[in-house]
Amino acid sequence: MTARRGSGVGGGVQVRILGPVEAADDDGVQLALGPPKQRALLVALALRAGAGITVAELVDTLWPVDPPASAVKNIQLYVHRLRRLLDAELAYRDGTYRVDADAVELDADVFEALAAQARRAVAAGEWSRAAELYRQALSRWRGPALADVVARGLLLGPAGALDQARLTALDEFLDVEGRLRGPQAVLRLLHRLVAQYPLHEPFRERQLRALLATGRRSEALLAYEETRELLATELGVEPGPRLGTVGAALDDPAETDGLAPPVPAELPADIADFTGRDEQVAEACTYFGGAGPSALRICVVTGTAGVGKSAFAVHVAHRVRGAYPGGQLYVNLHGISPHRVDPADVLAQFLRALGRPAARLPVAIEERVRLYRSILADRRVLVVLDGAGSEDQVRPLLPGGAGCAALITARTPLAGLEGARQMPLDVLDRAAALRLLSRAAGRTGPDEHAAPAHDGDRPAGDKRETAAERIVELCGRLPLAVRIAGARLNTRPHWTLSQFADRLADRRRRLDELRAGELDVRASFDLSYRALDRPTRHTFHLLALLEQPTVTTWLAAALLRVSPVVAEDRLEALVDAQLLQALPNERYTSHDLLRVYAAETASAMEPDTARQALDGAFAAWVAAAERAAAAMSGEDAAARAARRWFTQEQDDLVAAVRQAHRTGRWPVTWRLAQALTRYLEQRSRWSAWQDTHELAVEAAHAAGEVEVEAALTQRLGDLYRDRGRFDEAAVHFRRALTLAEATGSSRQRADALCGMGDVSWGHGDARGAAKRYGLALALYEEIGEARGAAFALRGLSYADRQLGRLDEAIAAGRRCVAAFQRIGDDSGEAYARRTLGSTHLDRGELEAAAACFVRCFDDFAALGDRLGQAAALMGLGMAQVEQGRYEEAAQTYQACRAAFADVSDPLGEAYARRGLGDALTGLGRFAEAEAELGAALDVFEALGDVRWQGYALLSLGRLEHLRPAPDRARDVLRQALTIFEAMPAPLWTARARALLDSVDAPG
Repeated sequence: MTARRGSGVGGGVQVRILGPVEAADDDGVQLALGPPKQRALLVALALRAGAGITVAELVDTLWPVDPPASAVKNIQLYVHRLRRLLDAELAYRDGTYRVDADAVELDADVFEALAAQARRAVAAGEWSRAAELYRQALSRWRGPALADVVARGLLLGPAGALDQARLTALDEFLDVEGRLRGPQAVLRLLHRLVAQYPLHEPFRERQLRALLATGRRSEALLAYEETRELLATELGVEPGPRLGTVGAALDDPAETDGLAPPVPAELPADIADFTGRDEQVAEACTYFGGAGPSALRICVVTGTAGVGKSAFAVHVAHRVRGAYPGGQLYVNLHGISPHRVDPADVLAQFLRALGRPAARLPVAIEERVRLYRSILADRRVLVVLDGAGSEDQVRPLLPGGAGCAALITARTPLAGLEGARQMPLDVLDRAAALRLLSRAAGRTGPDEHAAPAHDGDRPAGDKRETAAERIVELCGRLPLAVRIAGARLNTRPHWTLSQFADRLADRRRRLDELRAGELDVRASFDLSYRALDRPTRHTFHLLALLEQPTVTTWLAAALLRVSPVVAEDRLEALVDAQLLQALPNERYTSHDLLRVYAAETASAMEPDTARQALDGAFAAWVAAAERAAAAMSGEDAAARAARRWFTQEQDDLVAAVRQAHRTGRWPVTWRLAQALTRYLEQRSRWSAWQDTHELAVEAAHAAGEVEVEAALTQRLGDLYRDRGRFDEAAVHFRRALTLAEATGSSRQRADALCGMGDVSWGHGDARGAAKRYGLALALYEEIGEARGAAFALRGLSYADRQLGRLDEAIAAGRRCVAAFQRIGDDSGEAYARRTLGSTHLDRGELEAAAACFVRCFDDFAALGDRLGQAAALMGLGMAQVEQGRYEEAAQTYQACRAAFADVSDPLGEAYARRGLGDALTGLGRFAEAEAELGAALDVFEALGDVRWQGYALLSLGRLEHLRPAPDRARDVLRQALTIFEAMPAPLWTARARALLDSVDAPG
């Protein structure tokens, strides 16, 4: 592809999400996007084009509840397919997947750009151009956003925001059309919109007004009655105030005579560079600007200090002021400052603005409230109450009329206000924060001195974090902090962004840097902090000691040395003060800058107090982690609960390991790392496993605990072995062996030798593997370690099989089965019997092989092990193919594939498809066989499974030989032979050569 999204013209892969998800290449040819989860993955990557998405985020998006164990493998497979399908730069780096911003073009981006141009045309009074731009924008829609993809995780917010943006654009377009073409022309469109959105009251209201404006009162009456009946039937409600007002006019069109009262317009000026919050602005505008409940509308905008509550409220108020022709009232209540405003004084201000002479104002606040509400009873007035401190400060200022609305900002939720809609604000996303920095700094452009306006300004292929990105992240994307950063850069043009980012990087002076004139992040936090009582302040200080992303109630209880109930009360008090953020599952987190501020306030704490608090927290961590690790075995409820616990706590546990290491708590470091191991291994969390164990090895070494160091080094070797990095694994296994020899631990020596056997196997050295497994087996037997001996025997069986020593492989396999039987490990026995069956198969003992597979299938069924059942069916299918029972084999492989699908194992499904291809080849159904084998080979290549690539190629070679297609058969068989010779795998090498000779044989 040559044209790119970043070039500013159409190009790249066109991803269409304004309706069912579609994609087309740069020639406009539709692409087959595959199953729903693969399409959802494409949308997530396209929406974040140019930015990284972690595997955890993708798992949460595709499987929000109980993700399968193979979730990561599934994602790898989807990514592989998308790379081939889209021919796009889709990279995995630093733990994230990302697609180049210039490799995709979103129809949503085109829609938003056109709508933005249309709004600028409206502002300039270019009505015809605005109408055409709105038509172009709205024509991009083919149905609800992401219509055929379940919107969840990363997709939930964008889907709702896009649908709301469509309604907003339609509403704006109707205004433009009405101005240009009059109500008669708008009516035709409104009839269609009412049919499409029958419960959307703003369109119904517009329809009635247009009918009245064209003199069609009878039709309006009918339409209004139909609307009332529909709302009552579908929603059980009456029409909202705006729609109800039109309905009342239909019955009594007489207008009130007399002079109009004063119309206050007290809103502060809107912020010219207001940035972001598109979804929430749209939500607020819909709430305040459209039809709603027949009662006062109240919205409380909350958020931490500096998050932009006041700017948001003023911006929304300006957007909806046309819906409130009675005027707009505004006051800053200074609710949590020493200069808190008395509601009685505010009422005097409001009453004067509404035309009441100062001399005639009541004295008592109760009388002022009654007069205020009487004046506003039949008017539509918007009241903005900025910086409220409590419900008591707000209640007297709320109008009583259903046509009025109150937009309130507060640091606490004001939960006691009945019927109020809560609208919490979080920090800006990165793109919005960058735009705000650019505007506030007065710098634009892609060079080092400027904040990039969007990801398209980044040079293609450049994945580094820019200086502007560093600045907004060091500001925690808090709007106040970003605005101050921009102001400081604006007044210091000689500073480069990199220089300022380096200044902010110093945590000790970061809050000093974030001060410009009257704007001060620290002072903003101070207001909330000073309002805390003493116990809550103490909690704030102690929480600053923890260097982890979140904190749970039980951990806070250990840190504070109080009961969980008391700890929760303290945490919730900090949430109410907007100094802490509540998350699901009794978990809490804090903004990055608040962490810096908290550390400042906690610096005066007595060292012993801090040490004892941390000791309590770490003791709780160790106890909980080791308890969960002990419960991880098996598939019972306790094991599932333990896995869920580790899933929730993983990031915090890894951070706790780092902090324990940094503070010299050596036993805590390695005990937490060891407790995490099994979970990290099962979930393939390689990076966390590596980081924690490297720190734990250092801790054990520093403490002189050689046995612990040996065990941890062994697990690091396991990590690298499981990742296929055999050279690095060998270094750690050799080190573990050296340490084991120093301690004299035969068990650890045997473990290290087993690991070295795995490395030899991975390097294709089956002889070396057999030797090391044999040495390990001898040591295990010498010390009576039955489980270790059983696993060593299994390794010996594999190695002997690979070497073609099938008699020895059978003997080792039988001993392995017996060993697992003796220790009562039913699962180990079943898997050992599965291995034994494969060896019988290699020996041509087809009946014995089939019997093994049937027996272990029954054993796995009794254990409830669906994955084991799938493995047994795969072996049985192989035996049936060798026996020439192709119809039965095809049925077995279909059941096998279904079993693998049940446990969400795409690699297993590929094993089954390869076997099904063999069965179909035997039946002479070559086209179907080729499709199955080709699909299996794609998966093996995507996951780097060379051994199974060889098996699939051998099967394809047999198919092409039987077709016959000798040239193609020779090509794929030579590829298979190369793989088998490199492993080496004598048995499979011989099979490939024999088949190749058969192809080359004359006649």
